[in-house]
Amino acid sequence: MYDFDEYEKLGSVLIFKRYEAVFYALLLGMFIHIPQSLAIDLQPGEIRAPKPDSNLLMLTYQHSERGSRYLHGEKQLGEPEIQASQLQIRAGRSFEIKEYPAFLYMQTPIGYVHPEGSLSNNQGDSGIGDTTFLLAFWPYAQHKTGSYFATGAYLTIPTGSYNHERVFNVGQNRYNVALQAAYQSTITEDLHWMAAFDTVWFTDNDKFGARSQTLSQDALYTSQMGLQYIINPRYSLGATYFYTKGGETSIDDVRRDDILKLQRYQLTATANFSFGRIMLQYGEDLKTENGFIENSRWTLRYIRLF
Repeated sequence: MYDFDEYEKLGSVLIFKRYEAVFYALLLGMFIHIPQSLAIDLQPGEIRAPKPDSNLLMLTYQHSERGSRYLHGEKQLGEPEIQASQLQIRAGRSFEIKEYPAFLYMQTPIGYVHPEGSLSNNQGDSGIGDTTFLLAFWPYAQHKTGSYFATGAYLTIPTGSYNHERVFNVGQNRYNVALQAAYQSTITEDLHWMAAFDTVWFTDNDKFGARSQTLSQDALYTSQMGLQYIINPRYSLGATYFYTKGGETSIDDVRRDDILKLQRYQLTATANFSFGRIMLQYGEDLKTENGFIENSRWTLRYIRLF
C-alpha cells in the first residue's frame, strides 16, 4: 500500500523482513529454528491513496543482525550471530479501478545471509531473493479529511537462491500469499495515525533439509499501529509497533511446537527533496517467543515518483 503526495511517494511496504523457517541438526542432534515472520510492514502515513497514472521506483538497502536464540521465551546456550543484508528493487504504477485508487508493484531483492559466532560452521548464501507482487485497492479515500481504508493482496514466488543442503538460504522454495487491511486518519493537522492487520499463508517446501523433507507452516498474523508527525513539508518522523503470532511449522507432518510470538518496533525519519524522498529507519525486536532475536535493523530507502 502506498501514500502519494503531489510529486512522490512516502514509505515502503517491506515484504522481506525475515528469513525462511529452517531447522538444522547440530551436535547431539539438537535443532535450531529460524522463524520466517513475513509481516507486511507499513510506514505511518503510507495508506494515503495515490493519484492515478504515476510511476514509482524505489531502492532499499537493509541490514539486520540477529543474536541469541529463544525457545518458548527462554534464552538458549551459545552465542549465535546472523548477519543479513539486501538491496530491494521495486517498480510500480498507480491507476484506477472503476474510479477507485489502485496500485500495482513488483519487487525483487538481492542479498546475503551469513551465520557467525556459534553458527559459523554453517554455510551462508547470497544471490537473488524471492519476487513479490502487490495489488492494492482503496474502497474508501477522503483526501479532505485525511481518512483512508485500503486493502492489499500479495503474492511471493520462489525465484530466490535455494539449496536444500544449506541451512541458510536467501530464497524460501515456496509460494506465499498475503492479504492486508489498513486504515489511516488524522489526530491533528500534523499528527496522523494508522492501524493494519495482515495474514500470510504458505505453501509447502518439499525440498527441506539434507533429506528433502516437507516443511509446512501455519498462517501468520500481524497487527501494527503507528504514528507520524509532520514537522514541516520537508521532514517527518514516525514510530510503529508490531505484534506477530502464529506460523507454527512441521516437518513431514510432525509439528515443531514453535509458534511465533513477536513484538518489535520501528522508528522512521523522512526527508523530501527535489530529486526524491529519503527514508532512514531503525528497528529491533522487543520480545520473541521462538527463534533468533533481531538486535538491530537499519533501512535506507530512496523513493522517486515520476
